[in-house]
Amino acid sequence: MTMSKSRLALDGTEACSNVRRFEAELDKSPDLAGIMSYGRAWYACRTGRNWSLGPSKFVGYAANDAKTYLSTHRERDGRLTERILSQWFDEVSSGSPIYEELHSYLRALFAKHDKSPNKLFRFYVFKSDLSASDLIGKKGKTAPKQGLSSRITVDPNICFGRPCIRGMRIRVSDVLDLLAAGNERSQILADYPYLESADLDAVLEYASHAVGHRVIEAA
Repeated sequence: MTMSKSRLALDGTEACSNVRRFEAELDKSPDLAGIMSYGRAWYACRTGRNWSLGPSKFVGYAANDAKTYLSTHRERDGRLTERILSQWFDEVSSGSPIYEELHSYLRALFAKHDKSPNKLFRFYVFKSDLSASDLIGKKGKTAPKQGLSSRITVDPNICFGRPCIRGMRIRVSDVLDLLAAGNERSQILADYPYLESADLDAVLEYASHAVGHRVIEAA
C-alpha cells in the first residue's frame, strides 16, 4: 500500500482539501458515486459562499482520489478517521440553520448522481467556518465543542496510529485493560499521575462508541 493510501490527514487544511476534491472526483467516477450512500458522517468546508461535502473515510486520509478510495475504503476505519477529524471539525445540531443548509446541499449532491443519502447522516463543519449560533438547534441545545472525545487522539507517529490519550504514549486499549482487570479508577490515577479522571471517562466513551459502531460495506 502506498503512502497516499495509508497516511492520515495531518491538519484541517489537508482534510478540507479532501472535502473539496471529493465532489470533483464524484463527477469523474460513477463507481465512487455508486457507494456514496454508505457515508454517514459528512464533513463540510466553505468554498466561497457555498459548501463542499465529503464522507469521513475519504476526508480523513491524505491525498485522496476516486481510484485510491475505491481500492481501500473497505479496509479503512471510519472510527479512526472520525476521531482524528474531531480535532478540526465540530458536529452541528439537527434543526440549526447551518444543519438545514448543509442538508439542502447534501440532497442536491446526491440528486445530481441519482442517489439517496443514508438516513443516519450527520454533519461536521470545519471549526473556522462556524460561529457559536451555528451550533444551536431548534430547542436551544448547543453541541459541545470540546467533549470527552477530544481527549482521544490519533497520530500515525505515536503508537503506530492507535488511539491514545491526549497525544501521550498510553493507548486507549491500555486503560481498558486496566479497568477490565478490576483496577479501581483511583488506583489507576495514582499509578499514572499524568492521567486525569476525565481521561478515563473519555476512554469509556470511546469504547462505548466503538462497540456500538455499525459497519456497512458496499457489495
